[in-house]
Amino acid sequence: MNMKKFSKKLVTVVLAAATMVSMTACGSSPQDGTGTSGGSDDNSVLKVGYNSEPASFDPADFTTVASLYAGYDCYDTLLNFTQDGTDVEPALADSWEEVDPLTYTYHIREGVKFSDGNELTMEDVLYTLQRVTEDGYYMSYLFAAVDSFEVDEATRTLTVHLAYEDSTWKYIPATSPFCIMEKSVAEAAGDSYGSSPETTVGTGPYKLVSWTSGSEIVMEKNEYWWGDPDTLDIDTVEFYIIEDESSLAMAAKSGQVDFVQGFSNDVKSVYDSISDMTVMTGNGTTAYYMLFNTTSEPFNDENARKAVVSCLNVSEITSVVGGAFASECPVAVLPEATQYMDEAAWDETISGSATYSQDYDKVKEYLAASAYPDGFEFDYYYSAKYQKLAELIKSQVDASGMITMNIVEVPSSDFFSYMYGYTTQDDGSVCYDAGGIYWMSDYLDPIGFFSPLYSSSCIGEGGTNMAGWSNPEADELLKSASVATTDEEKMNYYTQAYSIFAEQVPYVGLYSLKDSYAISNRYSYTPSPMLWYNFTYADVSINK
Repeated sequence: MNMKKFSKKLVTVVLAAATMVSMTACGSSPQDGTGTSGGSDDNSVLKVGYNSEPASFDPADFTTVASLYAGYDCYDTLLNFTQDGTDVEPALADSWEEVDPLTYTYHIREGVKFSDGNELTMEDVLYTLQRVTEDGYYMSYLFAAVDSFEVDEATRTLTVHLAYEDSTWKYIPATSPFCIMEKSVAEAAGDSYGSSPETTVGTGPYKLVSWTSGSEIVMEKNEYWWGDPDTLDIDTVEFYIIEDESSLAMAAKSGQVDFVQGFSNDVKSVYDSISDMTVMTGNGTTAYYMLFNTTSEPFNDENARKAVVSCLNVSEITSVVGGAFASECPVAVLPEATQYMDEAAWDETISGSATYSQDYDKVKEYLAASAYPDGFEFDYYYSAKYQKLAELIKSQVDASGMITMNIVEVPSSDFFSYMYGYTTQDDGSVCYDAGGIYWMSDYLDPIGFFSPLYSSSCIGEGGTNMAGWSNPEADELLKSASVATTDEEKMNYYTQAYSIFAEQVPYVGLYSLKDSYAISNRYSYTPSPMLWYNFTYADVSINK
C-alpha cells in the first residue's frame, strides 16, 4: 500500500554547492569494480547517490531535486498525487470537500504524531500555511488564489477560502508548501530550522538522524509514522553526495550505491554496463526551452523572434544535448506527459498551429518583414551546466549569416537571479536578450506550464514569465481554463491558447527530458510522471 507519494518543482533556485567525496571516505568499502552492483549486505539499508545536497531540511528550501531526494520523506502533505499524476488522494487529510468554487475543507487524520512523538495539532497546520504566505518564500506563488485559512481543533478541519476561482487549487495540498511542520520546533529553531536532526521534525515515513555536509545524510524509519512504519521495506536511507556524475556512475558500478536518480546521456553507458542494476526512465514534467526578452529590441519584434527560431534544428538539439532521455518539445512549451487530457486533440492542435524548422530562406523572409532587414546581434544568457546547448544554438544561429548570437555564461550561483529579474541593468530592465532555461510543472495539468510562462500576471521581479510577453486574449483563455471544471472545457481554452503561443513564439520549446533512474536489482521502484512530488523511499521495496 503506497501511503505517501511526492514530486517537486523544477528548480528555480540554484542547486546548493556540493563537495565531491569518495564513498570510501564516507565509510563504504570499495568493491572490485567488475560491473556488478554490490551495495549493502543488509538490503533494508538503501544507499543512494546524488550529485548535490539540500540547502536545508526546511520545506521552504524544497526547491531543488537534492531536497527532494534527501529531505522530502521527513514530511507529509495533506494530499498526495495519484501514481499517474492526474489526480489527488488522501494523506494527512483523510477526506476533503469542495464546498463551493471558493471554499475547500480538509479533515485531518486523528492520532497523527510528529517524529519527536508529539501530536499534530490544527495549530501546526495553520502555522505551516501562514508561514508560507507571511515569509513569502519561493513556493508561495502556489498560494496566489488564497484569501485566508482557518482551522477548527474540535473537528480537526482546515478551511481554505480562495479570493477567486481556481480549479487547479485541488492539486496544491499535494505540493511542498503543505509539508506540515511542528510549530513549537520551527519557532524555537528560527532561521536554523532544518539544519540538523533536532531542528527537522515532520510526520513523514523517515526522520533525519545525521547530516555531514558535503558527504553523507542518514535517515531512518519514523517509529511514529501514521502510515505504519512496519510496512516500510527500507529501514535506513544513506544518502551519499558525489558531485561529479562520472564518479557517481563509477560508485554505482563498483557497488557502493544502490540507487541513483537523474543522470545524463553522457554516463548512461556506464549504468547500462552494470549487470545487477536496472536503468529505468519515465515521462516527467521537465522541459528545456529558449526564451526571448519581448520587452526590448530586438525581440519586441515578433518577426525577429521567428527569424531566430527558423535557424534552429530542434531535432539535432534534442539528439545531441538531450540524448536518449529526451524527446522533441512542441513550439509552445508542453511536455508529452502534460498532454494527457486528450492526446488526439493535442496532436491536431500542435500540427495545425504555427511550426518552424531550420530554413535559412525563411530567416531572410522574417528579417525582411522585421525592423532588422539586414540582421542583428543579440546576447544569450546561460549557466555553465548548459554550455553544450548554448554553443549548439549559437552555431545554428550564426550559420544564417545574418544574425549573430553572443553567448554569455553566468555563474550557476547567479543564473536564476538574472533570469528572474533580481539582477538587472541600471535602468531596472533585465540583462538578457534571450536565454536558455527549463521548467518543471507542479502538476500535469497544462496550465502548470502555460500560466507561469505565458500569463502577464507572472511578469516582473521574481516572475516566471521571463519573456515579459503578454497577450490579453491569451490571458483571458488561461483565466477561463483556470475555472473550467472538466477536461473537455479546459482543452477548448488550452488549444486556443497554444495556437497564440506558437504564432507569437515568445518561447520556443526544445526538448522534454525523461526522468532517469538506476536501481540495484535487489530493489523495485515504479516511477511516476509527477516525480517532483511523488518520489518517496517508502515506495522502494526489497525483492524477496
